[in-house]
Amino acid sequence: MAMRLQEIHPSLVHFPLTLLPLSIGADLIGQATGSEKLRSLARTTMPLAAASAVVAAVFGLVAQEEVNATGEAHDMLVTHRNLNLAMVGTATAMAAWRSKRDEPTTGYLALGLAGLAAMTYTAYLGGHMVYEHGVGVLDAAGLRDGVSPEVAPGSMAEAARAAGRDLKEGAKHAIEEARRGEIAPQLRRSAEAVTEPRGMEG
Repeated sequence: MAMRLQEIHPSLVHFPLTLLPLSIGADLIGQATGSEKLRSLARTTMPLAAASAVVAAVFGLVAQEEVNATGEAHDMLVTHRNLNLAMVGTATAMAAWRSKRDEPTTGYLALGLAGLAAMTYTAYLGGHMVYEHGVGVLDAAGLRDGVSPEVAPGSMAEAARAAGRDLKEGAKHAIEEARRGEIAPQLRRSAEAVTEPRGMEG
């Protein structure tokens, strides 16, 4: 069965989701035990984590232009996208820094742990968008145009054109929403839900 454009992103996110914890975990244990092999593993895998995050982010921008997300699902998508774009920048900077040093610093490890927490939250949002709101699910009307191009031998040119168009539009929407102050609207929505007064209980 052929893969569609919005399905490429979730098939790629497992790489940074695996490689970033592997790198930070290896550095943490390597520092605690004095293992140079683990620190070397961490130094090698951080650039891979950053590179895979970049690729996943590119196809995330493509996917957002294929799916239908409104209301709370839209806020989740924007929050998921923006936090992940921030993580891409952070992981890239960490990879560049770590490649030049034999050992991590406390600040580097703290930043890595904060990144893991943020990544866990954005992964939760990604799953919640699909399983709770049906974003990207054909039978749930979760696709913007009803269907997206297949990534298959007979339709690669069409899929490539659509992906290029989606990437351009996805980047444009990310910039426009950031200018409007939509950075992590789901966090605001969640905070409002917590502070919203509850009805009188009988």
